[in-house]
Amino acid sequence: MNAGYVRLSRDDDKKNYISIEHQKLIINQYATEQGVVIDRWYEDDGVSGYIFDRPGFQQLMADLEKDIDTVYVKDFSRLGRHNAKVLLLLDEFQERGKHLIVIDDNYDSMDSSDDTIGIKTWFNERYVKDTSKKIKRAIEARQKEGTLMTQPPFGYRRNEKDKTILEIVPKEAENIKLVYELYISGSGYRKIANYLTDQRIPTPSMVRHERELKEGRMTQRSIAAKWTDSMVKDLLDNDFYTGTFRLKKRARNTVHGKDKRVPKEEQYIFRNHHPAIIDKAAFSLVQELKKKRSRTNYRGSHRQWLGSEIPNPFGSCLFCKDCGSRLTPIRRKTSSGERKYYICTIYNTKGKSYCSKAHLIEEEDLLEDVLTYIKMCRSALCEVIVTYDLKDFEAEKKSIEKKRQELHTAISERKNQLKVLLTQKVKDLVVTAGNEKLINETYDSLQKDLLGQIHGLEMQFKELDETAIKTPDVKHKLKNALDVVDKIIARGTLDRRDIELLIDRIDVDENGMPEITLKHGLSDLIAYNPAEEMNHRENTIIAVVMKLTSEDERGYTSAKYLSEHMTELGFKKTKQSILPYIRLMKELGILEDTDNPLKPYQILKSKEGITALIKKYLPNLPKEYTAKQISEQYLHYSSVNRRYASDGF
Repeated sequence: MNAGYVRLSRDDDKKNYISIEHQKLIINQYATEQGVVIDRWYEDDGVSGYIFDRPGFQQLMADLEKDIDTVYVKDFSRLGRHNAKVLLLLDEFQERGKHLIVIDDNYDSMDSSDDTIGIKTWFNERYVKDTSKKIKRAIEARQKEGTLMTQPPFGYRRNEKDKTILEIVPKEAENIKLVYELYISGSGYRKIANYLTDQRIPTPSMVRHERELKEGRMTQRSIAAKWTDSMVKDLLDNDFYTGTFRLKKRARNTVHGKDKRVPKEEQYIFRNHHPAIIDKAAFSLVQELKKKRSRTNYRGSHRQWLGSEIPNPFGSCLFCKDCGSRLTPIRRKTSSGERKYYICTIYNTKGKSYCSKAHLIEEEDLLEDVLTYIKMCRSALCEVIVTYDLKDFEAEKKSIEKKRQELHTAISERKNQLKVLLTQKVKDLVVTAGNEKLINETYDSLQKDLLGQIHGLEMQFKELDETAIKTPDVKHKLKNALDVVDKIIARGTLDRRDIELLIDRIDVDENGMPEITLKHGLSDLIAYNPAEEMNHRENTIIAVVMKLTSEDERGYTSAKYLSEHMTELGFKKTKQSILPYIRLMKELGILEDTDNPLKPYQILKSKEGITALIKKYLPNLPKEYTAKQISEQYLHYSSVNRRYASDGF
């Protein structure tokens, strides 16, 4: 059976353009002259000759095993434009005993005496590669200038009159901002995708399809009816929404090869190119959150507390100080409402044998502690900003850059030595026959030593990059942090965005004491220990309770009396939360239980004796200070430490 094969693609020479029908006509005319008939046709329309994974061609090769004896093509370029593969194909026809006729190139597989076949197939490949280079060069030139027109992403459209101008689509921009807000608030990709789908918000492909219909264009692109994780991730990854235009994000190394990502440093970047939908601060925060959640195996705030203004506000920054695992948010219904607290995940799931303590901390207490810490950091932060000198940064930057250059030079020298060593090894093996084992052992030892040196230098280089200050806008970041602190203090409360902007992590110890670490190295710059400050405030509260007891002239006291007086002094106390302090005073011998419910605690020690005990908690406290004076001087904020308070609940 006789078969004809025809092919056409975009990389063909337009001046010598030969259509599929013209190719068939030429083959039919030749076959008629030879007295044969083409029984079957195989064709590939719009497929490059550089690749051989073509439907028509693959079917032709499969049918060679069945009933095809002779194949006719117009010329070698129709068969393919890959030199090596075409030559291998010709050999395959001969090995199979099949007849291949290439009309314009006068080739007959039964007569392979033509010595110019390799030149012809090489020229065909050269043509397609040359065409590809010209196209790539033209595209790259436009990429460098930023004039390459690309399809605007979801949220943008081109101006109808001037296609070079990008405009924001208001409704789409609102949805993009919503995605960013939801992510910052603790939701993960899946939760956001489900929410957008439930709210019947159109997907990017639905919006694109609707726009194409309005413009009278019809495409075969698929349309997604539901939002997916990848759609949400693409929106959060794309800095186009900050006004940045990136070109040459992907490229291919070979003709018709697969596109590969181009490193960011090799891309063409144009900042402030078009109107921004997302501000750079919010975009940077999202990128930080993605890295943090990836490191901590964060899976989104799937346990958000209904009705809470701040659902799981601490997200992925809260950790157990002892085992390092994240703290799990817990919600419990109580007779008075709802209790929200955090507990060590390992302790909660595996028990005491894996982590000895619960590291429990109430959400309300934690929010208060963080707010107090931020307030106390403000004055120190102001001082750091005033005294920070950018010259110090520049000097450090130059020193680091010099060290980096020295390491780079040392690594290059060792690699060159390794190349010379391997070259010399090959020469010695050729010259000195019979001593191969000795030569291999000698050179292997030298090679191992050089590789070890290279590895050590590369580790130093990596460590230098990780520890070096990379941002020249440290002072600017400090000022931004101060702005956030001022807004928090003005509001008197925290939200998820505030926590993500300022706090790097919080480690909770076995007593429920949080150790707070701020971002941008602020905790290292600020000479303030929150644990010490909170313990000092706790000691002050103990001193106030003792002083109130000594001031009670009745000879006895009660929880109600102490609670009411603590409230008058500005403490948010209840009758129940004063009990741990009463228990402490009983342990110290200040109070003793009675059988009279109207006079529940008898005062055993004198005023002087109680004052002496107060000195253990506040050594520098003047003896004459009253409870009111102690609270006014020492308690600037009303947050309460939970060293003992947890025992009373």
